[in-house]
Amino acid sequence: MIRKCIDTLRGLNEKQILLLLFGVTFALRLYAVLMAQGIAYDSAEYGFIARDFLKGDFTKGLSSPAPPFYPFLIFIFSPDSAHVEIAGRFLSLFFGTLALLPLFYLVKEAIGKKEAVFSAFLYAFHPYLVTYSGMLLTEATYWGLLTPSVYFFWTGLKKRKVWRTALSGCLLGLAYLTRPEGIGYVLIFVIWIFVGNGLKKGWLKKLIHLGVLTLTVSLFVIPYVIYIHQETGRWLITKKAVEAQSQLLNLGEEKESRSPEAGPARIQGAEVPRTEGKGPTVLDIAGNVARNIPFTVYYYLRAFHFSLWLFLFFGLIRVRQKVIAYELFIASLVLFHLFSLSTFTSSSPRFSVPIVPLSLFWAGMGIFEIKKYLQRMKISDPKKGILFLILLVILIQLPQSLTPERRRRAEQKKVGLWLKENTPPGAIIMSNSPQEAFYADREFVMIPLGIRLGPNPGKSYDETLREAREKGVGYILVNKNTRELNPGLVESIQPKDLREIYRKEDQGVIIYEVTY
Repeated sequence: MIRKCIDTLRGLNEKQILLLLFGVTFALRLYAVLMAQGIAYDSAEYGFIARDFLKGDFTKGLSSPAPPFYPFLIFIFSPDSAHVEIAGRFLSLFFGTLALLPLFYLVKEAIGKKEAVFSAFLYAFHPYLVTYSGMLLTEATYWGLLTPSVYFFWTGLKKRKVWRTALSGCLLGLAYLTRPEGIGYVLIFVIWIFVGNGLKKGWLKKLIHLGVLTLTVSLFVIPYVIYIHQETGRWLITKKAVEAQSQLLNLGEEKESRSPEAGPARIQGAEVPRTEGKGPTVLDIAGNVARNIPFTVYYYLRAFHFSLWLFLFFGLIRVRQKVIAYELFIASLVLFHLFSLSTFTSSSPRFSVPIVPLSLFWAGMGIFEIKKYLQRMKISDPKKGILFLILLVILIQLPQSLTPERRRRAEQKKVGLWLKENTPPGAIIMSNSPQEAFYADREFVMIPLGIRLGPNPGKSYDETLREAREKGVGYILVNKNTRELNPGLVESIQPKDLREIYRKEDQGVIIYEVTY
């Protein structure tokens, strides 16, 4: 049976193999879309922005710190606010599936057909890549733009095709509008324009590629950066992590005494103070990198998935007959991702998932390297050993790939649908979590973080209630997180101020109607 399957696969031509892998990739990701039971915290913000766009309120939508391109795509393809979630998920499905094609042809042209097949195969089954391709999040759209951008850049550089560089720049600009960290790869592209085909030749062509790349990326970057400057008064690449960017761009300069974090964001807490003193020095940033780089590497490996670590290891240590420029190019992208991320944060697997597709060729090459080791060990049939390892990887990955997204969030959807049926349209809901308000199709306001108890900073119950009334909040939803994030709030609630209308004890959810 196994031998027949192998012989059948061997008999397929390139188009048939690619079609088969494309079908598997689509089917697994479609399953993730159809079986999803809830949304992530950030998903609600993208949904709120898309709904603002659908209402024609682009100013309000753009005021969010979240990048605008993914919500804008949802706005284009969603017929109304009720279909925002499914439209966003199908966009992730589209980009998460389509990315298989540039990945395959990128590895094929740079290394070889067999390596491309295995890279695409690993992409099809990868648990994180499957799961995020069904989410109402930017990840799949981001790598779905970044991967073809890398493909067109590299092939344009090697074939000296300026139009490919132009298309790469446009895709990278859209990737930036999807996830702001995408702009950083321009630096790597620029370096490779000058070193990719040797330093001593073709300078006129290099300058043309540089000009085209700069122009096409700028068409998407500059208008949004100018908009951010008009909103915040600062030259930044995103309205997220405003203080971190300001400090990085103003090394050693005096900081102003106090300024609010960029907003107004619905999913934001209290104002972020800016303490007086000097910004970080180069040594401070180097210290951040030194502290965080072990964690960013660790989370990158987690995003790569432990089931592929053996293949990755052999792919990295394999004996090379010559230096492969493409491998150095991808390594430079991965290293830039790791080091740039470590300047701000210790990371998480989610941050590294979008760079994984470009890295999978190392695992694909590791398969061939393991086969060579098995041959040296004089194993009678090395192909069976490789097949066993591949089947083992699939058996490990499939349960995670087929696990419904946010199963624990299903109750939030139920509460949200209850709110939709039992509150008037246009009602404003204040809570620690935006998911319920999203499913209710209502406006969301974050409960101010903290309650002042004695000397502790924060807002008192009366201050929180006054803020809710000033913003026209009709309902306040408290949950298990409220007691941790807002200690003393639930205990301070007075029936004359807030009338309880819903309670679900096992979930710790209580909904109050605000009295005026």
